[in-house]
Amino acid sequence: MKNIITGALLIAAAGLMQASIIESISINLSDLHAGSTLSGTFLLPNTPMVGDTAAVILSFSDPADYSVSSLDATITIGSGITGDTVRFSDLIFTNPSGNMFTRNVDLMVEGAAQCASFPCTATGGFEDGDPAAFRSTYTISPVAAPEPGYGLIVSFLLVGIVIARRGVPAHIVR
Repeated sequence: MKNIITGALLIAAAGLMQASIIESISINLSDLHAGSTLSGTFLLPNTPMVGDTAAVILSFSDPADYSVSSLDATITIGSGITGDTVRFSDLIFTNPSGNMFTRNVDLMVEGAAQCASFPCTATGGFEDGDPAAFRSTYTISPVAAPEPGYGLIVSFLLVGIVIARRGVPAHIVR
């Protein structure tokens, strides 16, 4: 019985370690305001597949120039010519100081970033509206992963050891 409990705890602890790929996205908005970007980070599974999605909160480098300071978006992995595509969902926001063509902004991917494998560094294109008021690029790049947290796994192992030790009968001295 003790071996079954110990084995179950070891399997549960190993299952808690899930690898992920951390990527960043940076959308170049210099056509609206010099040096302006919209960026964020997102998590992909260790082996991303076509159809996988990831939520991302995008923040403006200069939030005072826009109607909002951040936007919620979805990153989607698609099928491309030379590998997988990485694209963001349409983004709609207001640029209060813009002219009649760039005041209401609707960014749509046009020429998605292509990744042969992950982690990936790639550049894709987007445009504002149809017909496009302006066109620019976005970049996908890997982010250094933080060291894994072993606290929960160690806790499971310690519980397993304690349970296993309690199941062992005391030595009989003769």
